[in-house]
Amino acid sequence: MARNRGVQAEKIVLFPLGGGAYLPEQPERVRDEVLVYAAGPLANIALALIAFPLILSRPDGELLLRYYFQLTGNIVVLPGWLDQLLGLTISVNLLLAFGNLLPAYPLDGGRILRALLRRPVGARRATVVVTFLGVIIGLALIYLGWRIGDPLLMLGAGFIILLSIAEYRNGWQRRRLAKHALSTVLRPANERYRVFPQINYQQACALFTKAGWPVLPVFDEWNQLRGFLESTVLLEEATEEVSSVQPYCEYEFVTASPSENLLAVTEKIVHANVYGAAIYGQRGQLEGYVFTEDVMKLLDTPWKRFLKRWRK
Repeated sequence: MARNRGVQAEKIVLFPLGGGAYLPEQPERVRDEVLVYAAGPLANIALALIAFPLILSRPDGELLLRYYFQLTGNIVVLPGWLDQLLGLTISVNLLLAFGNLLPAYPLDGGRILRALLRRPVGARRATVVVTFLGVIIGLALIYLGWRIGDPLLMLGAGFIILLSIAEYRNGWQRRRLAKHALSTVLRPANERYRVFPQINYQQACALFTKAGWPVLPVFDEWNQLRGFLESTVLLEEATEEVSSVQPYCEYEFVTASPSENLLAVTEKIVHANVYGAAIYGQRGQLEGYVFTEDVMKLLDTPWKRFLKRWRK
C-alpha cells in the first residue's frame, strides 16, 4: 500500500509482539497516511472474511464458530485440522484487526488518529493525544491481562506504554531543538584543531586534549575537509603502536548553512548517521561544526546529568 501511494517502504521489521513496514518518510497526504496504516487491519479483516463462508460450509459450521468465539460456552466439538485452521484464521485475524485499530500509539489506530488530527489541531497536539491514549489504553490492557491471567497481553501493553512515552519524549526534544539557534552548539572552525590522516595516535590524542572537543575535523593535504574523528573511537579501537589514525576516521559528513535551525541540522546528521555537520557560510567559507554529542548534551535534563554523575 505504501509503495502504491508513492511512499518508500524499505523493509518489514518483525519483533516478538508483531511487525510493520519500515517507512523512512511519512506520507505527505492525510489520505495516503490513513490508507497505509489501515492496510494491515484491512488485510486481517479480509482474511477473516475469506475463511468465514468456508467454515460455515463445514459440518457443524455454526458450532465451530461458537467454539472459537464463545469462550465461556459449554460447547463440545472435535475440530479437524482444516476446521482448526479456518477457526483460528477468523479469530486471530479479527483479534489482530481489533487490537491494531485501538486509538493508541504505536498501533495502526493511533497512527490513523494522529493523521486525522494533525490538520485540525496540529502535529504536536495530535502526537500528545495519541501518546496519552497509548499510556491509558496500555494500563487498561495490563489490568485486563492481570484479571484474565494473560502475561503476553500484559507484555504487549507494556510495550505500547513504553513506545508512547518514547514518542512523546521525541516530540518534546524536537520542539526544544527547533527553538535553538545553530550558534548554541556551533564550534567555530579553528585551524589549530585539525586532524590529518597521516598523524599517529599520540599526536591525535594531544590534539583532542588541547581542543577539548569530542570530535575533530579531518583534513587532507590540500586543507579540504574530508570527515571527522571521534575521540571515543580512537581511544577504544586504536593503540599507541598505530602508524596513523587514518583507519579510524569517518570520511562522511553533512553540510548546512548558518541560517538553518538546530532541528533541521540534527535531522540531517541523524539521517546520514554521521558524527556531525560542517557549517558553510554564503561564500563557501567554513564557519564551524555541529557535533551529535553536543546536541545530546543540550537535551540533557538535570535528572539525566545526575544519573550520569552517579554512574561514574
